Amino acid sequence: MSILVPSYEESQLFFRAAQIAPIVEVPKSRSLSDEKEGVAQQDLLVGNETPSVIGFADNLDEDKRQAAADSIHFSERYANFNSDIKERPVEWHAKYSESMRHCGWTLTNSKYVDHVSKQVDVTMESIVLDMIAAVAGRNANAMLTLLQGAFDKIKSEESLINLFDSNSKKGKNAEFRIVPCLQSSEGAAITAFLAVDCELQTQQGGAWFWKWKLSNLKMKKVATMVELNMRMHERRRDFIYEALDKSSEEFFSGVKLK
Repeated sequence: MSILVPSYEESQLFFRAAQIAPIVEVPKSRSLSDEKEGVAQQDLLVGNETPSVIGFADNLDEDKRQAAADSIHFSERYANFNSDIKERPVEWHAKYSESMRHCGWTLTNSKYVDHVSKQVDVTMESIVLDMIAAVAGRNANAMLTLLQGAFDKIKSEESLINLFDSNSKKGKNAEFRIVPCLQSSEGAAITAFLAVDCELQTQQGGAWFWKWKLSNLKMKKVATMVELNMRMHERRRDFIYEALDKSSEEFFSGVKLK
């Protein structure tokens, strides 16, 4: 997709016409809606109904954390309403990317490509870390450290394991989106966005499919660096909130890593 950002007028028309998928059910035990702290005070967000994980670095400002949560919240529901990731994955990812652009994010690539691995001992966790490292460039070490901490936290809490597993894995098919967010030396929010859809032909392991040893793994992925234009996002924030019928605190479960 083009990295050109839409104009204010184009975004205004986009949000006025946008329709989003409803939230079917919010797990009350994990929802942030009744907590004193919102998404901006969390280190890790896990979708309550979607297989999305957002990790926040310590140096990321709270307003940028909120911007990431609101943008991804809206984009997940916009893509889900306007397409079907199982039946039309290329279209779904295009809708998601379109929405993120209107929320102020610049995606340098949205190509949906095949990835096939027949390695017997590879795990999903190692595949994800390798994919992030391949696109993150000079930010790779910081992003890998952030993600490893996020994965360790999820694995340490059964409720988070069950939440992510139930949203991401359907039989031998799985899908998920991983977004580790950092703040650059210039003060911009940057992330390596990774979306994966896969078919697991054979597997070994425990309850959490990320630790399974995989073989004959059929995978499609979108992997790209993304940067937030905070000024652009702020000008469109009211449009996003008007389009959303629920808060991001109701869409995500929040976790502290320390």
